[in-house]
Amino acid sequence: MNKGKNEYHGLTLDLIELLNQKQTKYSFRFVPTSSSRRYHDLRTGRYQIIAFESKSWGWSPELVESSKIFHKGGEVFVALNSPQRTQSYFKDLKSKKIRGIRGYHYGFLGLSTGAKAIKGFNIEFTNTHDGNIRAVISKRADIAVVPKEYLDLYLHENPEDQKLLMISKDFDQIYELGILVSTEQKAIQAADINKIIDGILKDGSWSNVLRKKGISYKHP
Repeated sequence: MNKGKNEYHGLTLDLIELLNQKQTKYSFRFVPTSSSRRYHDLRTGRYQIIAFESKSWGWSPELVESSKIFHKGGEVFVALNSPQRTQSYFKDLKSKKIRGIRGYHYGFLGLSTGAKAIKGFNIEFTNTHDGNIRAVISKRADIAVVPKEYLDLYLHENPEDQKLLMISKDFDQIYELGILVSTEQKAIQAADINKIIDGILKDGSWSNVLRKKGISYKHP
């Protein structure tokens, strides 16, 4: 999710639109948060559900219940393209200046962002994927770790950058994403969300959203 010209845009808003289109019992609306604040915001009731999440990403098991998986994805490494570079460039990460997102859990760091996990890595955590990709293009970073879905969307909107970037063939991690529901707020049950998810998967409306945005999609 990114914000530009005072407006948010991203797949979360597209998903919310679909969730509202497919039923009338619940009204879903977007609440801004950040990757690092999302745990606190759920505990304090700022929102009751969060999409594109995995319980393995630092959530207390008793705090959330997960819906069924509705999206499979993963994170890749991107670097500035050059004739001399090959995929082996991504093998030695400790010698590279890396950009990641604050609050994210990366495979090469053992799904941790603690001091012990990042020791030996030259990594800077920021708040925007766009900024991290552009840092690579402008040579302010050697590598950025980016969700493949987001990279697809970025290149769909910025096709001129395709030739500038080398993308890793291997994933940093592959994940299965659902919607996490607060067990304390109880605004909706995971079972009810599952019924809506079944609908957008079976009728193809979710895959159509991704296809229109140039995002490669793998059905759960």
